[in-house]
Amino acid sequence: MKNYKILLFFLFIFAISSCDKIADLEENDPNNFKDAPADLIINTPLLANALVAEGELARISNIFSDQFTGADRQYLSFEKYLITAGDFSNIWSTLYADGVAQCKLIQEKATLANDPHLKGISQIVEANLIGLATSLWGDVPFTQAGNVDKFPEPSFDDQLAVYAGLQSLLDEAIANVGNATVTEAVHGSETVDQTVRANMRWKEIAYSLKSRFYLHVKDYPNALANAKLGIPSSDAEWLINHDDGGNWIDGKFNIYFSFCAWYRGGYLGASDAYLPKLLDASATEYRGDTKTDEAGRLAYYYAGSSGSWDPNTGKIWSNSSPFPVFSWVENKLIEAESEWRGGSKANALDALNEVRAYWNKKFAGKYSEYVDTDFASDADLLSEILEEKYISLHGQIEVFNDLRRTDNHIGVPIKSGSKFPERFIYPQSEINSNPNTPEIKDIYTPTKVNS
Repeated sequence: MKNYKILLFFLFIFAISSCDKIADLEENDPNNFKDAPADLIINTPLLANALVAEGELARISNIFSDQFTGADRQYLSFEKYLITAGDFSNIWSTLYADGVAQCKLIQEKATLANDPHLKGISQIVEANLIGLATSLWGDVPFTQAGNVDKFPEPSFDDQLAVYAGLQSLLDEAIANVGNATVTEAVHGSETVDQTVRANMRWKEIAYSLKSRFYLHVKDYPNALANAKLGIPSSDAEWLINHDDGGNWIDGKFNIYFSFCAWYRGGYLGASDAYLPKLLDASATEYRGDTKTDEAGRLAYYYAGSSGSWDPNTGKIWSNSSPFPVFSWVENKLIEAESEWRGGSKANALDALNEVRAYWNKKFAGKYSEYVDTDFASDADLLSEILEEKYISLHGQIEVFNDLRRTDNHIGVPIKSGSKFPERFIYPQSEINSNPNTPEIKDIYTPTKVNS
């Protein structure tokens, strides 16, 4: 027994020393990364940007905007505008922890490495993420966001101050990226990106974002000025590419396809949605006229038949379909609306007709050019511009932003009760962990820019 105890003692001493050696090995393990170069880290916020722009927030926004129908499980609640704080916890974490915080880290590293181009890209991605957040929630963390060690409970900046700060951030980004064309992969697919890069400049994306954010705060002169410096053609858009080489690789799918056809079939429909009725010649809401035939867009956006529509996972939402973070069409329609609001009705009509020409080319001659006499009044022209944007930006968050900004000018039906939703509510995770979270408990309280 005595010898046994001595043996145990030496085994204990050996175990302690061995643990120290194992710890040393782990500290120096070349496969156990503690850090990475900024040009590799950039993929994390780009992925977060895709999930935020194209995922759950877009689906809920477009149920509220009556482009889709919540058809099953918790989506039946969304259809009735019933939403809880817990519904937003995961995507809030994606936006801030995986998106904004990583952008801040990249900016620090890029500054040390004297790489203004990469710093500028991360600033543009950060601006897009924070812009989406403030448009949907109002006051959000901005100046203290992305530094959990220094600000574990970040303050929520006033929404108007956030928009002003985003303009400054984008100005700095434009100076940093300069006039160079895009040389790095933007989102995912190399094959699609190669066709885009020759025409795409990050500074033009930044100017388009500036235009969008000026539009949000109803500063139409600045929205117009920046739109004119923004994305110049449909060959230079900011796309999330989902080209999986035809190999059906989960993780590279279009996110609408992934949700509707791969994981959550039947949750999201469009059976009683307003948008397909606008495009369906058999519906009383049909918007077509002698110069407009919407059959092509209807078949591109939706599958099924009248009264039984579904998101079209074979066309616009196919597994390999790209998703626009910012499109030329959006930029041109911001220009059209801003021209109208500035009193330049002829210029507004020209910009609208450029968009119609785009769809005319895509759908083989179904959109003829409008002239002044096609509109009974100037107000009808504005309605046409806003309705065209509602249709053209199918499935995107900006549709919901426009409806709230214009006080639902185009008359999208209210699905439940007598009020149209005005915001998203703050996530439960933030309410639980951050005492600075504003006490807003319903979706009918307008954000400051829409009050």
